[in-house]
Amino acid sequence: MFDFYRKVYQKLVADLKVPFTLEEGQRRTDTPVHIALREALVNTLVHADFTGRVSILIVKRPDMFGFRNPGLMRLPLEDVIAGGVSDCRNRLLHQMFLLIGLGEKAGSGIPKIYSGWKSANWRTPKLWEKTFPAQTLLELSTASLIPQHVLDDLHQRFGETFDLLDDFEQVIVATAAIEGWVNHERACQLTTRHSREVTLTLPRLESKGFLVAGGEQKSKYYTLPGISVMTPDEVFSLETLASSTYNEDSSTYNEQRSTHNKGNSTYNEQRSTHNEENAEDNQPTSRDEYGRLLNRFIDRPYIDDADNLTEAFRDSLFALAAVPRERLRLGDKELMKSVILSVCQGQYISVAALGQILNRNPNALRQQYLKPLVEQGALKLAFPQYKNDPKQGYSVV
Repeated sequence: MFDFYRKVYQKLVADLKVPFTLEEGQRRTDTPVHIALREALVNTLVHADFTGRVSILIVKRPDMFGFRNPGLMRLPLEDVIAGGVSDCRNRLLHQMFLLIGLGEKAGSGIPKIYSGWKSANWRTPKLWEKTFPAQTLLELSTASLIPQHVLDDLHQRFGETFDLLDDFEQVIVATAAIEGWVNHERACQLTTRHSREVTLTLPRLESKGFLVAGGEQKSKYYTLPGISVMTPDEVFSLETLASSTYNEDSSTYNEQRSTHNKGNSTYNEQRSTHNEENAEDNQPTSRDEYGRLLNRFIDRPYIDDADNLTEAFRDSLFALAAVPRERLRLGDKELMKSVILSVCQGQYISVAALGQILNRNPNALRQQYLKPLVEQGALKLAFPQYKNDPKQGYSVV
């Protein structure tokens, strides 16, 4: 186990820059980022459930470090992030790392990871769980908290008043600029502050003219002034649906840019050109060869109604859902979750269509399975701003 730690840690920090700083007359050989990575790796090992189905996975990419360990956290997520409390799964392993000067005292590891990443002005670490199969994931993005081109755009839009905002307020406004919108849930992911402080910050930014509110109550979201978020009805209306297929002969898409958030994409596209004489954006809706809706505002095909699918493709989905279709009282929630994830792979499916495929009541599916799977990060929404819209689509992350 120690050999694994030693080899992996050397690879993780191999390209990190170490600025020249002295501490008690000696040059420091690590930084808060080194400490954060070291703690993340130790945490992954000492909290892993080695009896689980998932393996330990460490990922290093130019834009991200990723850590996955089998097993769920044994404390609430907010307590883990706040620190001060610990429930270590493998205490002997933890003690081994402590004896050789690695790892931190109980309950201080995650706060050190967050503070180390904040010192580099990188995006806030993302810590979450997946229950099927049971695993805990930590994503450490090395993307700048606010990219320079976004800062330039915001300064051009708001002038010097943007600099008067505190760091958290600037991050919220920048997130709205990058991702097209921000809501309370997303803002909480950007900080370790209490949710009450987030609740007060959003309307304050609205009153200052940096954000504009949309939606109501739990569906409330915020955008930059002059930016609107399309509703599902608008996306699927004939006026806004672009005629398109995935065949090269039928249409050509020239995309300027796309930004991704926990599974959501915002597309700013130039016009689709079919020929020189007819270059219209507003065309009737179209479907792919399986009968799924295609739309330039959604990053995956969308199944609105099982009856609109080709017979062969519909039968293939029915085959995946054979067990729940035949047994109205399944009695095995994990099996139902597994079937839902299989059916939703690579496409969005409306709750009504999912009810047809699984032979279940759509409202019951939403409450008992879809909502928890979204909260666990296993499913993503086609329209995250409108969580309870009847046209909402669900797809595997």
